[in-house]
Amino acid sequence: MSHVFSIDVEDWYQGIEIPMDQWEGFERRVEDSMERLLDLMARYDVTATCFVLGKVAEEHPDLVRGIHDAGHEIATHGYSHEKVYNLSPERFRRELRRSVNLIQGLTGERVLGHRAPYFSITEDALWALDILREEGLLYDSSIHPVFNYRYGIPNADRQPSVVESEDGAQVLEVPVATYPLPDPLPDTNMPCGGGAYLRIYPYRLQRWFLRKIEERGQHISVYVHPWEVDPEHPKIDLPVRVSATHYWNLDSTLSKLERLFRDFSFRSYHDVFVNELEALSA
Repeated sequence: MSHVFSIDVEDWYQGIEIPMDQWEGFERRVEDSMERLLDLMARYDVTATCFVLGKVAEEHPDLVRGIHDAGHEIATHGYSHEKVYNLSPERFRRELRRSVNLIQGLTGERVLGHRAPYFSITEDALWALDILREEGLLYDSSIHPVFNYRYGIPNADRQPSVVESEDGAQVLEVPVATYPLPDPLPDTNMPCGGGAYLRIYPYRLQRWFLRKIEERGQHISVYVHPWEVDPEHPKIDLPVRVSATHYWNLDSTLSKLERLFRDFSFRSYHDVFVNELEALSA
């Protein structure tokens, strides 16, 4: 069974709640860290979906072209890495268009998918799904069915499903992997779709979660950030709850990914869900 692997293509300082107007002085490292991921994926014949931040596409156009030329799907991660629920619908639409236009101008291919920074399409931001469909996107991977201080809709569907708005517009929602806990903790899901959890869990536990999901005949979606394979990136003072996960066990990511690629088969969103996306575009 082919599952989905994705990369949120952002630089190390863009994912730690530093406002965009303060990014200028930070060292750019995303190109080198993406090269590590591209090399690893090439060795294991992994095709990914890369959710590229608009600001990264603007500053590193050759990187975006290189990802595309390597055979990976390019989707959007928004433009400014601001949480969706902190944006107005008007600003969200404006930033979405800007990021999509940047990417399409570099690749010559239509952008089909979106992932919100911090998985920040929550109950308060479901309006964003309507805007995605109105702007021509077919799938989203922003709703995380877990409890988290920054994101989550705990009772959301764990598996890919078509979300329909009141006017009938449809978008395919594909959450990252979670494992449902049994009684006495019903309706509680353990996050196991990568990111910090890949670094926090022992690999055997990570693999156990994913195997159990696979045994159910269910899809698995796993993701990482480029900075997670760059343990040498700068360390700065951050709130404890941010630094505790951002810097945790970074030197383990590449080796865990290599084991993951040996144990599971991964493709892009477009390749795995091609039939569903064709139906939505009809």
